[in-house]
Amino acid sequence: MTALETDVVVVGVGSVGSMASWQLASRGQRVIGIDRFSIPGPFSAYAGESRIFRKVYAEGGHYTPLLQRSQDLWRELEKVTGTELLSTTGAVTIYDDHNPRLASLLAAGKDNGLDYELLRGDEARAKYPEHVIRDTDVTILDPEGGYLKSEKAVTAALAEAARLGARFLGNRKAQSVEKHGDRYLVRTDQEEIIASRVIISQGNGAGALCKELGVHLSVLPQILTWFPAADPATFCREDMPVFLRRAEEDGRPDKAQFYGFPSADGWTVKVVASIFLDEVESMEKPHTWDPQHLNTIRAWVREFIPGLVPEPLRVAVCADGHLPDATGLLGMVPGMEGVVAAAGFSGHGFKMASALGAVAADLVLDGTTDTDVSFMNPARFLGPDARLSSLALS
Repeated sequence: MTALETDVVVVGVGSVGSMASWQLASRGQRVIGIDRFSIPGPFSAYAGESRIFRKVYAEGGHYTPLLQRSQDLWRELEKVTGTELLSTTGAVTIYDDHNPRLASLLAAGKDNGLDYELLRGDEARAKYPEHVIRDTDVTILDPEGGYLKSEKAVTAALAEAARLGARFLGNRKAQSVEKHGDRYLVRTDQEEIIASRVIISQGNGAGALCKELGVHLSVLPQILTWFPAADPATFCREDMPVFLRRAEEDGRPDKAQFYGFPSADGWTVKVVASIFLDEVESMEKPHTWDPQHLNTIRAWVREFIPGLVPEPLRVAVCADGHLPDATGLLGMVPGMEGVVAAAGFSGHGFKMASALGAVAADLVLDGTTDTDVSFMNPARFLGPDARLSSLALS
């Protein structure tokens, strides 16, 4: 079996691993990145063209430092690669006025000194004419929000890392990480790699890692859908923001939850239901789905975005790895100094992927980071005295 040596091995070079590889290579490290798929790959959590970026974050203001750093790093990646990745269109969230998440969203803005605009009624209808805005709805605009070209961003980070000397090995399965003297041995089905440091960022393939860390990773596929516009110009206007909608008022049976984007191609609009299919063991084979799964998003588009033809013309599938507390694992593996886990970001990690990768690089090189990620402690599901000496990755 081939034996390789490097400074840092990155196991899984998707959303976070690609960014970590870029950061490590830019800091002068020799990097080998490995992945079970081709690099970049078609079955990743970043598949499907785009992801929303938000600064005013209902999931909690404790994410604000990560979001600020990620915004800066997306701009840096754009500069060094000459690639447009983050479009700042604004992000509007539409809630019914009794939605329990409304207070969290407003608190995230107020507590962190972030700009936002709250509108109701005729003012909201005039500003967002493509949406049905009811008298019971509240709209909150995050002016720094927008969207990322997700596949393009990962490809750009990988290309920049490779330009700086990183090496990538695709279509191989990581099997384990073991101590090897004062370094680590990463075993794959094709080679052994010896390195001083390891980052494990396997995305929806991190089930074995999460099991070692005492928690189950649920791999949940999601269907992404694109709808034709009756009047494409409506959805191509420069001031149209990305949007998120939650209609969860009492008496509503389906609790509409979806998000979408301005048109990227001039005639179709990506609108995605915030619901997931049944858990799967792996995305290593293309996932099949029942066409009836589209009925829900068809109905929501028909009700809330009448300018779209409610029949999707394009469909794609991606899958995220979800943890019980919807919070990722990011930090040193207990007992394995120099090994960082970065996994389980539960469907809201891509917007922060550039910062998550940079934090992983900070931790693996320096043992610390200036960005607070203590709430993502990867040892939180283990006992306080747990110490690991090896990790099974498959």
